Formats: sequence, structure tokens, C-alpha cells
Amino acid sequence: MKLNMITATSVAVLFSASIYAAAPVEEAGSSSKAVAVTSTASSLSLEQRIERLERMLQARNQVQLDLQNQVEDMSNSMSTLVGQLEQSNYQIEQMIERQREIYQEMDRRFAQVQSSPVTAKSATDSAAPTAAGEDQAYDAAVALVMQDKDYDAAIPAFQGFIADYPKSTYAPNAHYWLGQLQYTRGQRDAASEQFNKVVNDYPQSNKVAESLLKLGIIAQFQNNNEEAKSLFARVVKEHPNTAAAGLAQNRLAQF
Repeated sequence: MKLNMITATSVAVLFSASIYAAAPVEEAGSSSKAVAVTSTASSLSLEQRIERLERMLQARNQVQLDLQNQVEDMSNSMSTLVGQLEQSNYQIEQMIERQREIYQEMDRRFAQVQSSPVTAKSATDSAAPTAAGEDQAYDAAVALVMQDKDYDAAIPAFQGFIADYPKSTYAPNAHYWLGQLQYTRGQRDAASEQFNKVVNDYPQSNKVAESLLKLGIIAQFQNNNEEAKSLFARVVKEHPNTAAAGLAQNRLAQF
């Protein structure tokens, strides 16, 4: 009986020991799994942070690209507007100049009529055919510009007048009108020839200032800025207080 009690006690102790011995093994395994889970969670969090930073970087780059495109678009728009403004200013200058030329021509013709002396009948009879033909030819050419606006027909009309009446008092005006018509048609070299004719052959003409101005504008179009500045300065110096001098001064301010 005593032996059985000892055996039972030993078995109980061994069983209890086995139970308590297994507990640390189980606890160690749980700790290992927890570390693995924590490590995985930490790794995933780092990857997520990297991905988020990459997305932020991409978004920033896209914003910078969009801003750069907007700046370029605005710059192009500004360049277009500046070009349109310059073209509009030039067209306005041309309109004002054309109106001024018309008024000057009308004033000149009116003054000529008022100052024409009454001559003897014999002298009038001898000079009448030539003067009448000269006046008629010039008036017809001017009418093509002022009234009919037929600029293509006006060019040969002025060329014919210059060929038929090279010594006419209207010759400097005819050369100027011809140069102006050729200029508006884009024939700048031919126009320069006519404007130079006015400046060099008719230095007392009231068209010299306008011709010098036109020569400067043509030089500017041809990117010959030094010659253009010289011509504009000449207009301002030699023909002060004229409309041409004011336009030349505006041109000089653009350089």
C-alpha cells in the first residue's frame, strides 16, 4: 500500500514537471511568431512610406511641368500680343500719314490755283496745251489713289507721268507717290529708289522729310538698324517740328 502511494506521488510530480516544462517551449514559439509578424508589419510600413514619397515626388514634378507649360503659354501669348500691338501701331501710323498726305496735296493744289497769275492771251495760248496735258495726267494719277483707290492702276499712271513730264513741278510729288504705292505693295527696293530720287534731286520739296522717314522704315524692315537710326535722326535734325520728325522720334525710341 505504501509502495503504491510513493509511485502515485512520483507520477504526479513527473506529470506536473512535464506540464510546467512544456510551458516555456510554447511561450518561446509564440514570441518568435510575434517577432516575425512585427517585422513584417514594419517592413510593409516602410514600403508604404517609400511609395507615398514617390507619389508625392511624381505629383510635385507634374505640378512643376504644368506650371512651366503655363509660363511658356503665357510667354507665347504675350509675344503674340506685342506683335499685334506693333502691327496695329504701324497701321495707325500709315493711316495718319496717308490722311496727312491727302490734306497736304489738297492744300498744295488749292494754293497753286490761288497764286496762278493771269497772263497775256498769247502766252496762255502757247503754254496751254502743255500745261493742260501735264495737269490732266497728274490729276488722273492722283485720282486713282484718292478717289478710286485703284493702287495697281496708279503705279503705271505715275510712271507714265514721270516719263512724259520729267521737269514738271509735280515731279517730286509723283516720285513720292510712286514710292509710296510700291512700298505698300512690298516692292521696297523700287520704293527706295523713288524716295532717294526725291531726297537727292528735289532737296527743296516738302516730300523730303516723308521720303527720309520711309527710307528709314525700309532700312528697319531690312534689319539695317544703323542706317535706319541714321535716317530717323536726320529727319529729326533737318526737319524739326514736322509730323515726319515726330514719327521718326518714335521710331528712334524703339531701339
